[in-house]
Amino acid sequence: MSQEKKQVVKEEKNNNKVWIVVLAVVLLAVNGIQGFFNYKQNDEIKQQAVTIQEGNAQRDSLTTALTAKIEELKTISAQLAEAGGKNEALEAQIQELESIKVKLQKDANYYRSKYNSVQGEIANANKLKDEAEAKVAALNIQLTQKDSTLNIKNAEIVQKTQVISTLEEEKGALAQKVAIASVLKAENIKVISVSSKGKEKIDDAYKGKSLGQIKILFTVAENKIAPKNTKELFIRIVEPDGATITGSSNGEFKYNTQTLFYTTKTSILYNGLISPVTVSYTKEGAWKVGKHTIEVYCEGALIGTGTFVIS
Repeated sequence: MSQEKKQVVKEEKNNNKVWIVVLAVVLLAVNGIQGFFNYKQNDEIKQQAVTIQEGNAQRDSLTTALTAKIEELKTISAQLAEAGGKNEALEAQIQELESIKVKLQKDANYYRSKYNSVQGEIANANKLKDEAEAKVAALNIQLTQKDSTLNIKNAEIVQKTQVISTLEEEKGALAQKVAIASVLKAENIKVISVSSKGKEKIDDAYKGKSLGQIKILFTVAENKIAPKNTKELFIRIVEPDGATITGSSNGEFKYNTQTLFYTTKTSILYNGLISPVTVSYTKEGAWKVGKHTIEVYCEGALIGTGTFVIS
């Protein structure tokens, strides 16, 4: 390196040292000034801290009061909704208080500027709460009155249901009585033997060998309740051993839940008055010795019985 360059480098180093010294002095001066201001600022910060602490205490107190008031208003709103009412102003007030609570928690300065406003909102909320409570009380009274009315109506319905049930039972009993009373009766059932020459004989006992055609006579008693129409009569001749005499013309009919065979049948036009009935029957084969039973059925009911003896 040349002597001139060495000289230039040396001068630059010296200049740098000078600038370093100047900079150090300036920094010392700045630090001194900053220290003064920091001292003053710290004092102000301490005072502000006290103010902020007091404000925070007030804010916390007000936040607690807001929280309690919001819960109280929500309870009132729930009671109002349960009672079937609704207060839009109350719901809006709850939302407003919740919004204010969030802002208070985020910004203490907002609390200080809005403290009086919040107190006014709380006062308004108290007013709305009182109005809502009054409305809840009124709705509860209405509900109580409606419950009372419903209870009375339910009691009336139960009473009417009982009356209807009683009437239905009486109607059913009456219908049963009518049905029983409308059953026809076959009376004075007799058997007449008819010889091959047409000679008739009435007796309590007949000889089987000489008994050919028979006539079954009876009367259907008077019945003003029974419907006046054509009646179909089914006649069974039951032998001593319990078997029913049947022939080529026999068939079946219903009796209660049973299906029975009949010996012969006939029809009459019944007008409610005493009606004589005569049915002719010729048995195929010999008669069995012993007592025979004659049964007359009509409309699913046994309406009369009679007997005759074969000797």
